[in-house]
Amino acid sequence: MSTPDWNLDGPWDHGDFTISCTREVRPDLFASFWPVYEESFGPLRVLAAARQVLTKEEFAGELEDPRIWKYIAVDADGEPAGLTTLTDDVSTMPWISPEYFQHHYPQEWQRGVVFYGGISLVRPDMRRYPVFARMMTCLGQRVAAAQGVFAFDICGYNDQDRALSRVTGRILNRVADFDVQPIDVQTYYVARATGNGCKEDM
Repeated sequence: MSTPDWNLDGPWDHGDFTISCTREVRPDLFASFWPVYEESFGPLRVLAAARQVLTKEEFAGELEDPRIWKYIAVDADGEPAGLTTLTDDVSTMPWISPEYFQHHYPQEWQRGVVFYGGISLVRPDMRRYPVFARMMTCLGQRVAAAQGVFAFDICGYNDQDRALSRVTGRILNRVADFDVQPIDVQTYYVARATGNGCKEDM
């Protein structure tokens, strides 16, 4: 196990909450964060056509994967307040094409500094504090220190209605100069039959 780097792994004390980062296997986090995850992401089951909600097994898998950094925020009482995950091994994200990033970012890929963001959530009663912003700041420091590429995906609802890409971009650019651009869009269509059958025989 690598020695923690205080600059990149914390802990960072923000008064009302503290953030630390680890790649250790943390199955103990599941019981605390699964209800928060379900509350935060559950509504996306009917708001997004693509599946946005991890299963319990997939969620637990991120917490138990040593290739994934866990940015863990705890409140003043030591209770879990927020969680963000990050990896530099995009194969840990099964919906992502590693070949895409290898082709488009060959220099960063060769150096092993193509990062991908996974889960990010904040306990509802802690959302009045800048927990998400501070976790993104810590994440941005790691990517900036490596001169890497940070990729993440946001469904249309969270991007258009909640402006998460713009918010994330603003946070990252407080850390270092980041050029945040969309790289792909997948649009889901529905062809709904509205008549009383076929118009003509085939």
